Amino acid sequence: MAPSRTDTGRPVSERVVERVAAAEDRAPDELVARLHDAVDPDALDRIVAGGTADTTVEFRFHGYAVTVAGDRTVEVAAADGE
Repeated sequence: MAPSRTDTGRPVSERVVERVAAAEDRAPDELVARLHDAVDPDALDRIVAGGTADTTVEFRFHGYAVTVAGDRTVEVAAADGE
């Protein structure tokens, strides 16, 4: 799935959930997994907001490898082996 930098005024944690839901062809509230089970959403937002262009946060969520960059790019890809 192509990286997303849209809606830069919204918290990146919300965009992560939306990107994973889109990959599943579901609405965000239809996901069984909750983001807070994978990462602290508030901490993720703070890290990205206070980070530099070199900042990268990677984690797995709902069977996807998620990468969030300091420029607020959100990348979602199927996790290997899941």
